[in-house]
Amino acid sequence: MNLRKKIKKATLAASMLIGVSGAALLGAWAQTQDRGEKQAVLRSTIAFVSTRHDPAADPAVDAQRAWLAAEIYLMDGDGTNPRRLTENTYSDGFPALSPDGRRIVFDSNRLRADGEPLNTSDLFVMNADGTGQTSLVRGSSATWSPDGKKIAFHASASGTGRPINLLPGAATTDSDIFVLNVEDFLKKRARPKNITNNQAAIDDDPDWSPKGQKIIFTSHAITDNTDNHVTAEIYLIDADGKSKPTRLTNNAEEERAPSWSPDGKRIVFCCRRGGPDFEICVMNADGTGQVQLTDNTIGDLTPSWSPDGKKIVFHRRVGGRGQFQLILINADGTGEKQLTFPPGLNAFPNWGEVRSRAPAK
Repeated sequence: MNLRKKIKKATLAASMLIGVSGAALLGAWAQTQDRGEKQAVLRSTIAFVSTRHDPAADPAVDAQRAWLAAEIYLMDGDGTNPRRLTENTYSDGFPALSPDGRRIVFDSNRLRADGEPLNTSDLFVMNADGTGQTSLVRGSSATWSPDGKKIAFHASASGTGRPINLLPGAATTDSDIFVLNVEDFLKKRARPKNITNNQAAIDDDPDWSPKGQKIIFTSHAITDNTDNHVTAEIYLIDADGKSKPTRLTNNAEEERAPSWSPDGKRIVFCCRRGGPDFEICVMNADGTGQVQLTDNTIGDLTPSWSPDGKKIVFHRRVGGRGQFQLILINADGTGEKQLTFPPGLNAFPNWGEVRSRAPAK
């Protein structure tokens, strides 16, 4: 073999060695990156509404200012690390974290037309860091399906119904429960499906079961007093809307805001027990075993389970000027603890998880 052939052969061997080594290093790096991605964790996180950035916004002094100061925040499940996600001059509310921790659906009145009530709301979706805020459809109080592909919410069946009262997230005069495939809407403008179609009642406050087959909601007669719905009960319906609703509560008191436990075995809700104010109650998923967890003269509202099902967070007025704050209790009603404090209002919690960018240790 002459010298030229020897040099060519050695060069080829070296190139192959470098290529193999580079591929090995690239593969090792990719595996490390893959392991890091797989180790990323979902951290216990509470989405909520706050006016802490405008502490002078007192609803007892200027209700409209307090309303328009409402923005979406996140904080860790222990109440630390609060961070603001929305920042505008409109009212944003009722955030709900997607099951994969990547997105949040929420209400906003930023598309309200002149002359429409202040609490007229449209649904928006955004990334969990507040970016990519995108409008969906008119409606309120959305809940995610377990696979994160759909939302259920309440909205006007005719598209022209107005809120029945001035409260945030109020149902409309012809409110039904709708289901929307979010990606189909964003890509093809697919319309939501009305799954209750009940002209004799006002349906609102849906929550999707952890297994994805059922949706719970509240329903009351259209003839009810707009501020005390004595016929409001909790119902269960198949998520595809093909079944007739099953009634879970049956009394002369108003029930509101039902929420499934993560294991699907229990439902927490607001109940008017022993007086005009709301308390926090819990029952089995079939409506049996109803238990009252709180007992006071102040309204306890919008309960939400911790991801492990061991705790419940809700909001109530603290102090004499209507200052809403978040309250934490154990699932059996013990261990009450105030989680947020003035300045500012803090309300409408939704407890879920957010994907952490840091790899697990």
